[in-house]
Amino acid sequence: MYTLRFDGLFMELSGRASRRSPAGIMSYGWLIFRGDQVVAQGHGAYARGRDASSNVAEYLALIEGLDALSDLEVGGELIKVFGDAKTVIDQMRGHAAVNSESMWPFYVRAKKLANRFLNLRWIWTPRKNNKAADRLTRRAVQQIQTDRDSLDAFLGTTTARKASLKQNRKLHLLMDLRVYQPSNRRGLGVRPQPAPL
Repeated sequence: MYTLRFDGLFMELSGRASRRSPAGIMSYGWLIFRGDQVVAQGHGAYARGRDASSNVAEYLALIEGLDALSDLEVGGELIKVFGDAKTVIDQMRGHAAVNSESMWPFYVRAKKLANRFLNLRWIWTPRKNNKAADRLTRRAVQQIQTDRDSLDAFLGTTTARKASLKQNRKLHLLMDLRVYQPSNRRGLGVRPQPAPL
């Protein structure tokens, strides 16, 4: 049996967009266990000039984790997916609708990835029980704050660049790290770029 634990975190970039469609950094973390042993983990962050949110961050974490599960080629195994975002878990279970236009592409991508697996169980867990994924999410934030080059490149310094970001829904990859235990994936290490949404 495999377990995927995921978590996302949103940090608004104040003054960059309206409250209804905020700009921000969305970090994520995920871990994959086989039994009690971690066999893969990852964390990273995206920036978005508009329509960034905590739910988008949670979906990014789920998408990255499901993509890593796909790398492990465990499609026929029982997989329990734990997340502390009740909305995301309920939407993936089919118990809640996706009413947000900005969330729809992430939901569709997550569903496509989930369809690669025969036996997924979606389980909501309180945040206090999802600390390992939360730590990875916060590690991504700390790394972004420590190395401001990627963030500064995204934000730019010109007035025209800042104005264009307010209208930009494109995801900008700031960092992405995946680590697989050597015996769990052939010829792997760090994945170069995420799949487009």
